[in-house]
Amino acid sequence: MEGLNLRARWSVIALLCVVVLVMPASVFADQGRWWEVTPEPENPSPYYDSILYSEIAPRLREIELASNRVRVEVIGQSAGGRNLFLVTISAPEAMGRLGDYQAIRQTMLKDPEQAQAMIDRLGDVKVPFFINASIHGAEYPGVDAAMRLIETLAFDDSEETRMILDNLIVLINVVQNPDGRVLGQRGNANGFDVNRDFITQSQPESRITARIFAEWNPMVVIDLHGFANPMIIEPCTPPHNPNYEYDLFIRWAWAQAEAMEAELNARTGFVANIPYRDWPMTWDDWAPTYVPMFAMFHGAYGHTLETPYRDSRGVDAHYWAVWGALKFAAQNGEAMVRDQIEIFKRGFLDLPQVPIPPELLPEWPQYQDVITTHFPEAYIIPADVPFQLSPQAPARLVNFLLDNGLEVEQASQSFTLDGVQYPKGTYVVWVDQPKRGLVNTLLSDGLDLSNIPGLAFYSPPTVWSLPRLWGVHIAAMEEPMAIATHPIRSADRAQGSVEGGKAKAYAYLPTSIAAIQATNELLARGVPLLRAQAPFTDRGRSFDAGVFILPASSPGAKSIANELASQWGLDLLALSNLPAGSVPLRQLRIAAALDVAGRFQLRRFGFNFDVITVATLNTSDQALMGYDLFINNSIHRGSSGLNPTGRAALQNYLAAGKDYIGLGSSGIRLVSAEQYNLFPFTYKSYAGAVDAILRLEYDLTNPVAAGFDPVGYGFVNPPYTFDALGSGVQRAISIYDDDPNFLVSGYWPGWQTSGAGGKPIVIRWEKDAQDATLIGMDPIFRAHPEDLFRIVANAIYSGLE
Repeated sequence: MEGLNLRARWSVIALLCVVVLVMPASVFADQGRWWEVTPEPENPSPYYDSILYSEIAPRLREIELASNRVRVEVIGQSAGGRNLFLVTISAPEAMGRLGDYQAIRQTMLKDPEQAQAMIDRLGDVKVPFFINASIHGAEYPGVDAAMRLIETLAFDDSEETRMILDNLIVLINVVQNPDGRVLGQRGNANGFDVNRDFITQSQPESRITARIFAEWNPMVVIDLHGFANPMIIEPCTPPHNPNYEYDLFIRWAWAQAEAMEAELNARTGFVANIPYRDWPMTWDDWAPTYVPMFAMFHGAYGHTLETPYRDSRGVDAHYWAVWGALKFAAQNGEAMVRDQIEIFKRGFLDLPQVPIPPELLPEWPQYQDVITTHFPEAYIIPADVPFQLSPQAPARLVNFLLDNGLEVEQASQSFTLDGVQYPKGTYVVWVDQPKRGLVNTLLSDGLDLSNIPGLAFYSPPTVWSLPRLWGVHIAAMEEPMAIATHPIRSADRAQGSVEGGKAKAYAYLPTSIAAIQATNELLARGVPLLRAQAPFTDRGRSFDAGVFILPASSPGAKSIANELASQWGLDLLALSNLPAGSVPLRQLRIAAALDVAGRFQLRRFGFNFDVITVATLNTSDQALMGYDLFINNSIHRGSSGLNPTGRAALQNYLAAGKDYIGLGSSGIRLVSAEQYNLFPFTYKSYAGAVDAILRLEYDLTNPVAAGFDPVGYGFVNPPYTFDALGSGVQRAISIYDDDPNFLVSGYWPGWQTSGAGGKPIVIRWEKDAQDATLIGMDPIFRAHPEDLFRIVANAIYSGLE
């Protein structure tokens, strides 16, 4: 432990000298006249007179001006460009000391023992209590309850209100999803369910909230939802994510839930279910995709509340349940925060986890002896090739860790781990840090949960490993090593290069999202580009299929090559000849029948497209004939509402020899023998709820597999494999067969006897000018397996022969 002890001692010494407070950037930013709102058409609740989004900002400004207990900040904008408001409320004398209180919160992370001493010394310690209102836009009562709470805390002088203000700093994200509230829908302007995005943070709303968690480390997080009758007040059923310090969490979360239940019943007569207490399964806190579950990794006692009514009674239920939690936290805050510090202390000092004590166990199994975690000493993240396919992916991962309040360091010198020498500058994520649970849940492979009897989940995913699904190679340090490292605040930016000398063309590899984004941007500008559809050799170097080619004869080629290197971080390799059979790239006319995540990823990668729905197809049997490519994971011949005209539109398109990419059940079925029989193949689905990370074999001679490792990974939800491949059908990607353990992690009961090993999971078919790719994994799922979407991009480019 020599190296780690030196590092730990350095942190303690630094904190004894000075406590550095970094206030949120929004405090210093020009807030503008945010209360001046131009009204727009809105879709209010049809069940009661809900406050309009356009009415919220002016009312908050009135409250702020009238009450010395309140501060209002604009903390960012939604996907649709609407403001998000954070309201901070506490006793007037505390509003000028928020920096002191936040300093304690930061010290909790750097030196938990010192934080406990600060609490003893200062005495009056107020703890942050965070309320998140209506992340699902059409669940209206949450916002109205939040506004009502703000009014009460701003102006009421009752004994209960004074107690809350004297002991808490109440932080309220007033309208977490303004787009959804205005539009009358669950998702944001991009159509995303933001309450499934916290492990990915593809949306601005989740990134903003996650930033608040990292800055404040709130002691309590309440997330207001609807609808369930009786009302649901978490904590959750098993399975519990094993990276939580659940014994410390449940001690207070259960008691606080019962305090909410009691207040709710006393004030309204409504009753509630507490899943941990009342149900054996299916309302779990396994996945950190949800607001409270993600907040729990920041030490919070997190609760989702599902109000029972859509009308004003739903507002009452939320208001009084939260009021019960505020009272409970005000009365028990000192003891609760000490246990919160203990969570951080266990990570900081590398202390063992503790089982849930018997007196806090409900009558059904909690699986804590079956589902366990393992904390390595550190995770090693090489920064660049040859350890990585590209430098962009590890930089993205490292910045994600830093943005979420985790500590990342860089090696100050080279070192050797498990026989591999890593260079100076390699990223090192020591696990002995306060939020070790978050480190481990983000960076580990996850667990194989397939064969645990009786296990059930509320919804996928059961696995989400960022390295495996974001295209990053990492290594785990299992034994202590003395490595000199230093903290960093951001990852190194990818530095590209242009190879010198005479060149007929420049090649750059399709190994990163940046390479695809850059390619599409150049195509939009009319820059001539080619793609090698087969492997080739040049100047003694071997290249796989799918390499992008910039001809030296293109106008301004050298300047464009420098742009690709400097702005996109790509390496441009000089070629002595244009590869034989290279195909000119162009912008395709793409029709996309994809879910919201698929459409989001197409836009992110830089592809232009038109959205296709059943209604679109029903308008004309020629509805698709103006397109070069149809990408589909949503429509098949039996889709609800598809009329004979719509079915004819599909048949006419495929019969015309145009290109197709099908994903998942609908995308595959449409062209199978049971429907339009585009080419010979059979497919197999696998029974049960299956989501997993699999080890896969990528055929690098196939352009659909371009830019991946020969042995890589994929996410299935569920899997579809292919068989009986006819003439012209190629295996592009297959489930790994050399090792029987093709399942890395996840939930696939019976996978060992499924016969899936060695089966193709992505196939490609060519006949004349027609090209089709079928994808039996899920490279789209909520935009999370982002590196795997390069497979879709490869398939788009592969149809250009």
